[in-house]
Amino acid sequence: MENLQKHGEALAQRRAVKIQTDAKTALAAELPDHVTISENRDGIVVAAPDLADMLIGDSSLRDIAFLMRAVR
Repeated sequence: MENLQKHGEALAQRRAVKIQTDAKTALAAELPDHVTISENRDGIVVAAPDLADMLIGDSSLRDIAFLMRAVR
């Protein structure tokens, strides 16, 4: 019974790693180049440090107001 539990835990761990790798690959393929994808102990981190400047430069005031309401 203990061997079955160890086998199940190992299988779950391998699947979790594969899913996380697949998610990072998909994000990297779909997101723009200025967005960074990294991994820490909590999971996958997606960051866009210059996103606020890009949104302000490329968006109307209505778009910015909508995003600000969504963040609240």
